[in-house]
Amino acid sequence: MSHSRLDELDTFDQKLIVLLQGNARQTGDQLSEQVGLSSAACLRRVQRLRKIGAIEREVAVISPEFQAKSTSIIVFLTVSRLDPKRKQILTKRLLAFEEVERIFSVTGEDDFVLFMKFPSITDFTDFADAHFYESPIEGYESTVVLREFIRD
Repeated sequence: MSHSRLDELDTFDQKLIVLLQGNARQTGDQLSEQVGLSSAACLRRVQRLRKIGAIEREVAVISPEFQAKSTSIIVFLTVSRLDPKRKQILTKRLLAFEEVERIFSVTGEDDFVLFMKFPSITDFTDFADAHFYESPIEGYESTVVLREFIRD
């Protein structure tokens, strides 16, 4: 039987992770009320989760009203058959663009899903024309995000 890193987390740890994904700025008292442990125990567990890498980083979700790049685009990329090393090179190349926020390698008809932000649709079109017609990219489809909903 293989050992998973998830085995290192008990039910309390898993609850804390879910709560922190919604709001990483919760106090020990707030976490304590929701998890059923003391405030100090919650904070010790959160520090341990950071130390073991269960929490990689904490980010700020900026309101679109305060962002210069307010047009979110989801891009579905199809690429030619790539070995793992070339896939890594392509991913690294795409992540070098500040417009690319996240990349997911996925199953199905598409190979990658990119979450991107631009000041306008025209800026996205210019970017796509400049970068999505290069090998090994075979094609792309894009979807404009109209509204984003985030779990509290």
